[in-house]
Amino acid sequence: MKIAILLLGCSLSASLLAAVEDREAQQAKLDAACQQAQQQLVEQGKKQRIDACIKAGGKAAKCQQEFASFGQREGNKRPDLNSLPPCQQADAYRKSYRQ
Repeated sequence: MKIAILLLGCSLSASLLAAVEDREAQQAKLDAACQQAQQQLVEQGKKQRIDACIKAGGKAAKCQQEFASFGQREGNKRPDLNSLPPCQQADAYRKSYRQ
């Protein structure tokens, strides 16, 4: 009897552990997609600004230097990139687990 209860408890805890691991893997996948989308947006914005600077008569090296830190933290202000759809999905998935 004790062995049956012990086996039942082990099987339940193993299934719960697998569910938590699946959830963590899914969250990691969504977070990676968010980070990739953020990086792509920053690179596009940086390229657009460098191109506009060059078109305005600036030298390529100076324009690249000027916008080298585009998209990075400035003081206490972080760029707001969480409005991207992959980031909203990751955030919604994270919040759904907490409810």
